[in-house]
Amino acid sequence: MCKDQELAARVAKGDEKAFCQLIENYGGLIKAISDYHLKYTMYAEDCVNDCLFAIWKNIGRWDSNKNTLKNWIAAVCKYKCIDYLRRHYRDGCLRSLTEAPVENDAMDIKELAEELLDGLSPSDRKLFYDHYICGEAVVDLAARYGDRADRLYNRLSVGRKKLRNLFKERGDL
Repeated sequence: MCKDQELAARVAKGDEKAFCQLIENYGGLIKAISDYHLKYTMYAEDCVNDCLFAIWKNIGRWDSNKNTLKNWIAAVCKYKCIDYLRRHYRDGCLRSLTEAPVENDAMDIKELAEELLDGLSPSDRKLFYDHYICGEAVVDLAARYGDRADRLYNRLSVGRKKLRNLFKERGDL
């Protein structure tokens, strides 16, 4: 832990050698998280670079009392990957490296989302689509739907559990 604190302090001061050491220590973790969440898309490498940049700019926010440097870096990378997924799914342009560009990818994504969400009620289906596919914040959705945010979070949680059980029954998980 002491080594991580020293390393983070040096990186926060702009020490490039320390940042290279950080990349050497945690670069594999960053790449693995990006590959896992972006599963061989053409954005995985860009996301790694964005993760490194975010770490470089925000390392001063790491609090060693709350978590380890490794866990903090993993969280930064995970949320950067989620940002990539939201941005590119919303634009309808997330493709794997092996896929050729298709004009109606946005429609394909919408159809896939509708197929996956068939096990939910129409109102929950709309909530899932607006939150997970369109990337709208729950607070904004609560204002738009005229509902409380905590109730929407609960509906999302119950819906995820229901979908997880449906996928297990189908053998997809």
